[in-house]
Amino acid sequence: MGFDLYGLNPKLKGVKPSIDWNTATDKEKDNYVRASNIFEEENPGYYFRNNVWWWRPLAYLIEDKCKDFLTDEQRKSLHYNDGKEYSDKIAIKIANRLQEVLDSGELLKLKEEHDAQMQKAKKHNDVLESKMKAIVDAHDGVAPKDLPKEEFTNWQELQKQKNWASSYPFEIDNVKEFILFARCSGGFSIC
Repeated sequence: MGFDLYGLNPKLKGVKPSIDWNTATDKEKDNYVRASNIFEEENPGYYFRNNVWWWRPLAYLIEDKCKDFLTDEQRKSLHYNDGKEYSDKIAIKIANRLQEVLDSGELLKLKEEHDAQMQKAKKHNDVLESKMKAIVDAHDGVAPKDLPKEEFTNWQELQKQKNWASSYPFEIDNVKEFILFARCSGGFSIC
C-alpha cells in the first residue's frame, strides 16, 4: 500500500504518453513505461508517490510543521488515501514551510533523531526476533501457528512488543522531492 499524490494543475512540459493496453505489444508497453518515467521526471508536479513506510514520517512532518495553517481535516487526510485536495495556495505554503525547516538545519536534526529512534527500535526488535526464533527452533522450526498453545502464546506476546519505528525510514531527499512536487503541482490530491 502506498500514497499517490497527483498534481491538480501541474506545470507540464510536453504531453503525457498514452497507450491502449488492450492492443499494445510487450515492446510498446515497455516503451510506454520508460516514456512515462521520463515524463514524470521532467514534470515533478505531476505525480509523487511513497509507500506507506516512507509516507508516514513525511506526513507527520507536514502535520507538525504546518499545523498553524492546515485544518484538522487536512491534517487528518494526510494519513488516508481519501482523495482530499489541497489547493495550490496550501501546496505552496507547505513547500515553503518545509523549505524553511530544511534551510534552518532543523530537518537534519529531525533526521538524526529519527535515525536514532530507528536504530533503538531495530536493536529492540532484534532481541525479540532472537527470542521468537528460539521458540520456533525448540520445536524443529515449525510454523508459529503450529507451536504448542503455551509456546504460541509466548511467541505472540513477543511479536506484540515489536517497535514499528524500525520500519519507517526518513530521508531528506524524500522531503526535497516532495517540496519540488508541491511547488509544481498546482495543488494536489492524496489517493
